[in-house]
Amino acid sequence: MKVRSDVYAYFWVQKYDCSSEEISSMMQISPTEVRERGDVSQNGKVRNHSLWQLDSPLARGDNFLQDYLSQLLDILETRESAIKTLVQKYEAGINCVGYYHGSNPGLHLSAELIKRVAQLDLSVDFDLYNYAADEDAE
Repeated sequence: MKVRSDVYAYFWVQKYDCSSEEISSMMQISPTEVRERGDVSQNGKVRNHSLWQLDSPLARGDNFLQDYLSQLLDILETRESAIKTLVQKYEAGINCVGYYHGSNPGLHLSAELIKRVAQLDLSVDFDLYNYAADEDAE
């Protein structure tokens, strides 16, 4: 059975009271996505806060989650000062997402990878979903 997965990671800043352009200027990079406070979401709800998002440069796919995190950190570490300022003023962190079909490859975070994240004062959320039961039903 071939394992299918959809894996990605991104850095986010939310609930800021400045413009998204100011976040981009501080980070010296354009975001992958911006959601503005007051915009209507796909489900028809009005967004109650803004979100600035920067995706890992590793294309969304089936690599190991730690690879997405490592490549994202390569970008973020060059912006350490800006990130630490943002973390003090607003909500910011990293989100790692994995949708797995058939099996879950597990997750290994090396001590070095953990140190890199900690150096930036960032939290990391892991949203992991396993659809092995879906495969059994086929």
